[in-house]
Amino acid sequence: MSSFFRPTTVQGAKTPAQKIRIQNAQSKKAISLSLLLGMTPALAVTPAAHADAAQTKPAQVEPAQADPASPVSPAASLQATPVATVPGAAEADAATGISDADKIDLKVTTGTLNISQGGTVSVTTSPLTPEFRKKYKLFQFGLVNRGTGYEWSRTGEATQNPLYSGRVDHLREDGIVHDNPDGSITFTFEVKKQTIRATPSPALDVVLTYYPAGEREPNAEEYEDPRLTARTPLSLTQDPEPDHTTYVYSMPAIDNPWVDTQLTIEGYHILSKQLLEPGSAPAYLMLYEVDPATGLMVGKPVFTHAVRYTDCGEYYCWSFLNNYFSADVTIPAGTLRPGKSYMIGVYSGFFPNPDEEKVPGSLLTDVAPFIPVRSPNSNTEVKDAAPVLRVEPQQMDQYRSDSPQVSPYWEKNTLQVRAVNLPKLTEGHYRFSMQATDASGNLTGQKALEQDIAADRIQSGYTEATLTVPGEALNYQGGYKLVVEKVLPGQGGAADSVQQVVSTDIDLVVNAFEEREAAKRWYKAQQLPKSELYYSENMTRRDLTVALYMLAGSPKVELPETSPYPDVQPNDPDYAAYIWARQKGITFGWIDGSFHPDAKVYDSSAVAFLYRYQRAQGKVPAAKPRPVSSASKKSSLPGGSSERGWNTVLGWHYSFHKESQWAIDQHIWGYISEQSTYEAYGQSFIGHTELATMLYRMEHGGSRLT
Repeated sequence: MSSFFRPTTVQGAKTPAQKIRIQNAQSKKAISLSLLLGMTPALAVTPAAHADAAQTKPAQVEPAQADPASPVSPAASLQATPVATVPGAAEADAATGISDADKIDLKVTTGTLNISQGGTVSVTTSPLTPEFRKKYKLFQFGLVNRGTGYEWSRTGEATQNPLYSGRVDHLREDGIVHDNPDGSITFTFEVKKQTIRATPSPALDVVLTYYPAGEREPNAEEYEDPRLTARTPLSLTQDPEPDHTTYVYSMPAIDNPWVDTQLTIEGYHILSKQLLEPGSAPAYLMLYEVDPATGLMVGKPVFTHAVRYTDCGEYYCWSFLNNYFSADVTIPAGTLRPGKSYMIGVYSGFFPNPDEEKVPGSLLTDVAPFIPVRSPNSNTEVKDAAPVLRVEPQQMDQYRSDSPQVSPYWEKNTLQVRAVNLPKLTEGHYRFSMQATDASGNLTGQKALEQDIAADRIQSGYTEATLTVPGEALNYQGGYKLVVEKVLPGQGGAADSVQQVVSTDIDLVVNAFEEREAAKRWYKAQQLPKSELYYSENMTRRDLTVALYMLAGSPKVELPETSPYPDVQPNDPDYAAYIWARQKGITFGWIDGSFHPDAKVYDSSAVAFLYRYQRAQGKVPAAKPRPVSSASKKSSLPGGSSERGWNTVLGWHYSFHKESQWAIDQHIWGYISEQSTYEAYGQSFIGHTELATMLYRMEHGGSRLT
């Protein structure tokens, strides 16, 4: 085979590499001239192999031949793109001194590759003499689209990244390169099924690049390219794609759903498309139970598995390559019920929020029946199987976690739980228990829930339940375990004996986002000003004053007939709140004597109101002593990313310094997190969310964030 780069004749060149450098130097001059003439480099310069194409006869086309040992049916075969030879190639080789001794021939010895099934590809070079190995260094190997170069091109044309590629020395380390006794080299690698794009019909070349051993290693950043290229076509075929959604499973049925089921699922003709940009979300493979009376999906999905899209561009993926996916899944014990029917389908790159589907599964695509789920018989039942406890993740409005979680900020934590393979009891009973753990995962002895399991709720060692845990019953640190306990009655007045049978971890969610959502719900429940807002509209002095007045219980106030503020009249509906705030020393208005009820409130002004409100109720504690350190000399709340939490001392130049420092110390305002929560003190107006957060923390003894 002739090389991919065919340099033209250059007077005085002694070696192929020198001739290429001179040619490329001339090309650089051509580019400079093209810029002066207003031409693009891609139009002004063409590679030597194409330089005289317009002056020669049309290219001769030789169709690629399939290996006779691998017959391909006409219906299933992909027609390989013919290989075009460059006009004048033989003359160019002779003129530049690139002889047969400087060339490598490649041969695919494994025949036609079925891209639908994948398989082994083996490529062998012509024998490489000791002289050749001394003169040249092998560089890159891989599959490329027919007619394109390897990784970068000097033709001005777009070059796609090669497939199954690598540096030859790296491939040798991976065991892909093998030396043969005759001096040839064999490359052997596996192509997974459906990983080569089937449409439009592909045409691929096997490419091996090499360069003169005395040259510097080729670099895409430099214009001069000493690489020589050997290439040969790879014959391809494929199986016809089904015309409808088809799932293929590694087993015909699930015979024992009471143990974990390892299952490979392949999807064909899966037309699910990514619906979000930049396309970071996976597709979700789902199983729904089917109502036998109606044939419709019911309830919530009983099993979920994320499957990454495989048809990808430079930045994100949008569908499945060749409309195909393969997923290895583990269906937990007890997830599926014997005798029940299920449907399988795909959510296209997003997971619906609760109640978004009016009918369960209505947003699924590529829906088809799932394999049968049968009861185990005496021959297949697993004897003495270990107990298993499963908890389904909660599906919240703002996100969906793949692991079960609870949070003290959620008003109600609802857990769907299954226990499988519970041994039969002759006495006593089982119960669910949610127990707190410390930072190391050890049980602390504190329980947030105990719920007995009635004996008639356990059938064949299986039971399921819905557990509800109020958020107020949970801690703000550590974590939780859900435990199945065996309770045996004590004898002779002794206490009951409790044994742990099986347990699973439950994550504890405590973060600034959940705290703010809880604060907004609490604020609305108090019916404070602008409670219906779901966005952060700037709040006013009127809003803040009325909110504090209502939190104090809207006490009766002796109202003066003449308003102390020229901009507030006694008939103002919030007149009592203004007078109450004045009498409690919370605010006396502005320096001009007016109240300015509609003026927006800065964060520092808001915490000053809260400080005086607490002081009026006798709740302001003494200031905390602070050690003198480099941290205490900082002049502001974290302006940089090096600090997080509440460990900040304000500089004395801040307005309402004492009140602001109190708010930090009491964890009312001034929290910084790695999740972009930034409660700084400065000339910033507060909105509905900020006021709700401040008041929520103040009324709940401060934030629990650390």
